[in-house]
Amino acid sequence: MVGLFIRKTAAQLIFCNVEQMFLKQTQSDLMMKCSDISDNLFSSIRCCCGRLMGEHSWQESFPPISLYPSPEQGMEEWSMEAHTKATSTNAYGIIDFQDTATRVCRAKYVRVAVDSKPEALLQLMLREWQMERPKLLLTVHGGSENFILPPKVKQAFSKGLITAAISTGAWIFTDGINTGVSKYVGEAVKLFGGHDLRKRNTIGITPWGMIDNNLDLIGRDVFRPYQPLGNPLSKRTCLNGFHSHFLLVDDGTLGKPGCQQGLRRKLEKQIQLLKIHPRLNQGVPVLCVVVEGSAAIVSTVLDYVSNAPPVPVFVFEGSGKAADLFAFLHKQTANDRQLDADIEEDFLGRIGDVFGVERTEAAHLYTLLQQCMDHRQSITIFDSEADEQMATDAAILTAVLKGTKASPSEQLSMALAWDRADIAQKDILVYGQHWQVGSLEQAMLDSLVMDRVSFVKLLIDNGMTMSRFLTVDRLEELYNSPQGQTQRFLQHLVEDAKQTSLPTGYRLSLIDMGLVIEYLIGGAYRSTYTRKNFRAAYSRIQCKVGMSLKKSRSLQDLHFFRTAQPYKSKDQTESTGSSHQVVLSHGLGRTTLLPCTFNSNDLFVWAVLQQRQQMALFLWQHGEEALARAIVGCKLYRSMAFEVRQSNMDDNVAERFQSYSLEFGQLAVDVLDCAFQQNEQMAMKLLTSEMEAWSHFTCLQLAVSSCHRPFVSHSCTQTLLTDLWTGPLNMRKNSFMKIILSLLLPPAILFLEFKSKAEMCHVPQSHEAMLFGLESVKSLPVPEGSFLSWITRLYDFYTAPVVKFWFHTMSYLGFLMLFSYVILVKMEDQPSVQEWLVILYIVSTAVEKTREVLMSEPRKLRQKLKVWFSEYWNKSDFVAILLFLVGLSMRCHADPYRTGGHVAYSLDIIFWFIRVLDLLAVNQHAGPYLTMITKMTSNMFFIVVMMAIVLLSFGVSRQAILSPDHDPSWSLARDIVFQPYWMIFGEVYAGEHEPCSDESCPPESFLAPLLQAVYMFFQYIIMVNILIAFFNNIYFDMASISNKLWKYNRYRYIRTYQERPWLPPPLILLSHVALAVRSIYRRFSGDAEQEERRSGLKLYLGLEDRKRLYEFEEKCVELYLHEKNEDLHSTPINRIRATAERADEMCGMVGEVSEKVDVIQDSLSELDGQLGQLQDLSVLAVDTLTLLSASDSRQQEEARLAQCRHVLPATRHILPHSWTLPHRGAEDCDVSNVRRLEIKTCKSTPPSLLKGSAVEGSRRASQERHVGVRETRAGKKGLPEAGEETNWFRGPGRGSHVSSSQFNLGGGRTKTPSETPESSRCGSPISPKPFGTAHSKAWTYDPHLYPSQEEASVEEGEEDAEREEKEEEDVPNLEVFRNNLMRLAHSIPFTPVSILGGEEVSVYFLEEVCSKAEPESSSVSSWSSRVQSAMLKPLSSEEGSLDGGLRQGSRMLCTWAEQDVLQPGQIYVVKAFKPEVIRAWQRYFHGSTALQLCLREIQQQRAAQKMMQVFNQIKPKDMHHSPRFLDVCLVLRHSNGQWLTIERNLIGNFRKYNNNTGEEIAPCCSLEDTLLAFSHWTYEYSRREMLVLDIQGVGEELTDPTVVMADDQSCSRGEVLFGPDNLGDVAINGFLQKHSCNLCCHRLGLKGQKCHTFL
Repeated sequence: MVGLFIRKTAAQLIFCNVEQMFLKQTQSDLMMKCSDISDNLFSSIRCCCGRLMGEHSWQESFPPISLYPSPEQGMEEWSMEAHTKATSTNAYGIIDFQDTATRVCRAKYVRVAVDSKPEALLQLMLREWQMERPKLLLTVHGGSENFILPPKVKQAFSKGLITAAISTGAWIFTDGINTGVSKYVGEAVKLFGGHDLRKRNTIGITPWGMIDNNLDLIGRDVFRPYQPLGNPLSKRTCLNGFHSHFLLVDDGTLGKPGCQQGLRRKLEKQIQLLKIHPRLNQGVPVLCVVVEGSAAIVSTVLDYVSNAPPVPVFVFEGSGKAADLFAFLHKQTANDRQLDADIEEDFLGRIGDVFGVERTEAAHLYTLLQQCMDHRQSITIFDSEADEQMATDAAILTAVLKGTKASPSEQLSMALAWDRADIAQKDILVYGQHWQVGSLEQAMLDSLVMDRVSFVKLLIDNGMTMSRFLTVDRLEELYNSPQGQTQRFLQHLVEDAKQTSLPTGYRLSLIDMGLVIEYLIGGAYRSTYTRKNFRAAYSRIQCKVGMSLKKSRSLQDLHFFRTAQPYKSKDQTESTGSSHQVVLSHGLGRTTLLPCTFNSNDLFVWAVLQQRQQMALFLWQHGEEALARAIVGCKLYRSMAFEVRQSNMDDNVAERFQSYSLEFGQLAVDVLDCAFQQNEQMAMKLLTSEMEAWSHFTCLQLAVSSCHRPFVSHSCTQTLLTDLWTGPLNMRKNSFMKIILSLLLPPAILFLEFKSKAEMCHVPQSHEAMLFGLESVKSLPVPEGSFLSWITRLYDFYTAPVVKFWFHTMSYLGFLMLFSYVILVKMEDQPSVQEWLVILYIVSTAVEKTREVLMSEPRKLRQKLKVWFSEYWNKSDFVAILLFLVGLSMRCHADPYRTGGHVAYSLDIIFWFIRVLDLLAVNQHAGPYLTMITKMTSNMFFIVVMMAIVLLSFGVSRQAILSPDHDPSWSLARDIVFQPYWMIFGEVYAGEHEPCSDESCPPESFLAPLLQAVYMFFQYIIMVNILIAFFNNIYFDMASISNKLWKYNRYRYIRTYQERPWLPPPLILLSHVALAVRSIYRRFSGDAEQEERRSGLKLYLGLEDRKRLYEFEEKCVELYLHEKNEDLHSTPINRIRATAERADEMCGMVGEVSEKVDVIQDSLSELDGQLGQLQDLSVLAVDTLTLLSASDSRQQEEARLAQCRHVLPATRHILPHSWTLPHRGAEDCDVSNVRRLEIKTCKSTPPSLLKGSAVEGSRRASQERHVGVRETRAGKKGLPEAGEETNWFRGPGRGSHVSSSQFNLGGGRTKTPSETPESSRCGSPISPKPFGTAHSKAWTYDPHLYPSQEEASVEEGEEDAEREEKEEEDVPNLEVFRNNLMRLAHSIPFTPVSILGGEEVSVYFLEEVCSKAEPESSSVSSWSSRVQSAMLKPLSSEEGSLDGGLRQGSRMLCTWAEQDVLQPGQIYVVKAFKPEVIRAWQRYFHGSTALQLCLREIQQQRAAQKMMQVFNQIKPKDMHHSPRFLDVCLVLRHSNGQWLTIERNLIGNFRKYNNNTGEEIAPCCSLEDTLLAFSHWTYEYSRREMLVLDIQGVGEELTDPTVVMADDQSCSRGEVLFGPDNLGDVAINGFLQKHSCNLCCHRLGLKGQKCHTFL
């Protein structure tokens, strides 16, 4: 309730502030336009405010008399100040738009007065409405009435405006109404805007009096549903539902627009005073966007561009009205500011036409437009139709940059605030740009603080070097940048690292960050910022802040800048100091570069600690040592996640840190994998090369300290560890036997194989080699067989870690045997020899452990001990040594101390025996099991605690019941635990549960058995089984990762024996003496620090080798990023997105083409109408002249006949054959028939379409005559002429292609003499349109089939006089009728006709008819009497050749077909017999051999089809497949008279199941079993007379079978029934021998020679 009360109070305060800050205007006095008004008409008179008199509310009964002025009094002008009064606003809250079903659209609104303060409005929007601070203001101006935008302009405006607003965080100002340009803005928000209200910063500034249903919005802090459906007859409009906020400006008027413009302009100027970002001093830029617009827009634009500073204007060309005028004038005055006189006159007329104004007003607007052009640099014209136009959003932002006249640094600040690096790269960071000193460095600093990754990349690409940018104080400024929760978490880390509390306002230093880095990485890691030299110099420079430093720096200060970077050797330091001078100015590093060799590492660590993952990923890609940075990022994030969990912070933060850690860990593994694939040796060098920037660690050390198990278990790491383990020894098999034999017989060492120097170049040097300088000796050439080579072999053998392991293991086993002997035999007063050896072994081991601690990497002893004790076996060794020393001290005294010493020895040997498990961990098979045991032991703690609690609860109660009178003693505690503990393992002590025999038994003893029963049930049944299940779960979990864990732990074993001296205890003391002498010598020679630095598995490379290694690493990183980007772009989502974008572009292009086609069609229609009128006039003129020139009817008749004879063409007309007509008499060749022929010849369409245009009465006769003519022509067709025939069948692998120009269907317009006849004056011309080229012979016709024009004219001349006179009277009417028909034909919408071309063929097909002989039997196949035509076009055979052994095949496209004989657009396969096959079968078929062969092929496929139908009917229902054969038709090619077969093309995987010789495939599915069984079934079904073979096809659709017939059957009939591939008995016998009956055969009851048993 308290929280609710606080929220309510805060809300009430907000509402009070709104009502106090904002007012509304109400009418106080009336202003009427006429003084002579009656009382009855008073309520219907409209006031000057726009309301009716009756709509006003009056305090009195009637308005004051002063409102009725007399005629002699002057009319007072209405003003808001004089006739309105201000009151608190009564309308604010949230609008819920009801008509937007697609999404929830709500907007905040407030009603404000027209004279409201813009500061208060801005405070309302930022604080009360909590709108995001704008980085750009887009104020949209344009037409307020509805207008139509061209689709391309609309798309560019909508997408560009919203994209620019969303990408920059801009506000959009509009009028907010649901008409005009505001409506288009709302549609743009709907299409491209987001659903988040805070992201949709679209503000409508609307006049209150112009809003329809504005009374519904009245209410204080209300939630008002709003229906934007206004009255179409009203002047008021509705609000647009896709705006996010509304400022409803009230000036007291109703229905009068424009009152909001002044307040809108003031608010825009107030927003300009805001900072674009808290770090930047640049104000918010404003851009005026103009779309269409009335005459008032010209003044608005002039006000914007003439302001100081000017507001840039962005005009969309092509949107209409004012925008187009601006675009025209802007282009015309690009070179010369003045227009030519004629252009100016035309432009003035255009202004008047566009705005509908008079000449004087147009001249005034022209003057304003010219004034706008004086500021043309602030006006940008965007033409969306331009081909090379940039994206709209980029053009908008470019206009903002160029139009504000800002400096380059200010423009860069604006682009930085927008986070639009593309704009900065294109328009700001260009060649030749002048920059002030330090401006780019400041931009880089702002980019880092604002987390602008793209700008950091852009500045680096343009030459910004981190060595010149990064300074001490800039780094500290980055660490101290306010980031809210991130900054507080960083301060918590500093407090944990320093173990102290920080005061309020504490400024973090680099030393603090160094402590945090060391705290998070842990181990022996030392940050550069925490080294002694850096601390000292940092303190000295802090004291010198504000003082001017001299040019000559002291050597100590120079040494600071040399040591502020990772440590270098003396020679490197001296060279750096001599070649590089650092100058300091006032302040800590104000102009001083941070002298770090790897400055990108510092920025990377900063990005990780600041939790900026994207910035960290970008910085990871740049600079050297990317692999190390990835591991460091993984470790830092993992440690930060651990700290978050320890501090009980938000779990989401810990999960986010963990995900970041996994991401960097995966990066490290991927880069290592890529490097290992490129070069194995270089990849292994990356693992062990020393890195000065990371505390002289190696990548492998960082990975181990980060517990990065996938990295350590990688193949590259394991290969390196294997090479480290074997050392110089080259052993593959039985290595341990060879090593043991060599240790027992040292001369055998000389027979072992050793690796070459090239093979060992990637292996780190051993500690002995570094210590004694033997690497220099090994670098010298050693002759084979010399004494030095033998020494080298011995040295390489004994320093190998695997040899050390076996040497120490053998020594350790001997030690265990001696120790066991010592404690098992009687202990004498003085130690025996065996005991002295044990003492010496343990003491030497203690000395070795001390050496390990002292020579570890940490500098401080406390840190050394901390790191050393972090290992479990080190703790075990420490306890064992300490316990032995205690026992030894007690053993030196007499009894009873000697007995205590013996007991200490006995207990101590337990630790030494357990130490053997660590030796087994080296083994690949035993190591994972040891890992499981360790995990189980560490995880069973809580269950053991719970079991102990249960045990104690039962033990105490049992002991108290059974022994109530027990005296205090230590045995009491033993009795409590002893028996309950053994009960867990099954010992129940049943004998003790009997009732007491004597009277001393306590009376409550009967409770003990009950308690024990409960205890045994709970402890033995529940807890023990839970423990077993827990162990089982751990086992299965660890079994999957145990190998990886063992690989990870392998590094520790190898490093242990790599650094351990080769002599085992107690001889190891000799090695210690040698090491001590060498260390003393190094310390006196000044190499002590270098010796300390060179500890661990490190590979030391020279400068050139390190440079090559870094180049290799950089190459691997680039390759990895390239592969990653390719994988990212090749994802299905990206492919779908790219396809969708291309589809949108294509839709836009299709829409544009459609618009152009519509325009062209409209133009052609208009032109056709004009031509029709001209034809009517010309015909009337000709007819009038003809009538006037003839004196009588006979002269007119002679003139008409003479003209008709003169126009007769000498050549024939080429027409399609389907238009041919039989010989007609004179009575058939009337004017109507000739006109019908003329109309038919106007279109080059296929016959079926042309037949449909004829009258219904002549359709059937025309088809019959068409068939007769075609058959006659087919019979008379001879060899085709040269160039006419197209070869459909080519060689294998080559396809035939016929272009559409070869078979032109109305496409060509080349005129011939026969195609340009002169028109007859008599009104009946024959003017056939050209149909095709000379190649279209199939479409020619015999001219004798038509009556000539001369005959028709003569026949007409023989008519009787009455008919002649009647025709003479009807001639003008006929001409008019003809022109009307022509115009009507052109007005009919054009129907697209296929122009794909092709060649005509005749198609003959089989149809099923009932048998007359046996009516009850099934139908039989017979050739149809209907022969239909089709057009076929060859296709290229890209899918492969279709040729077989007997026939050639080709794919054809059907471009047209009569009725349903073929399907247009379908692909078919046409097959023809090869010429050699036809020649071979001519002795059997003396007539048309090809026709006979085609008929038999069709016959055998139809026979197979019939048998397949019967097979599908009788097969069992569980045989689901129902195969079928394709229908085959006969085709006659008209061009050469060739007979072919045609069938539908099969798409898919074409397979052949058997051939015509009886061979078949091995079936692998039920379909193949069914088809092979069908062949067997046909043989039995036909009573062993026929057999269907050569079954092939795609799936269940089959084609081209072979029906094999027995020889006796075919010979008895004396004819060839089926095709030429019938092999007779040979094929049948081959099938019977080769066919293996399958399950389908068994189901059908078929048995063959090869039958299997099916269960």
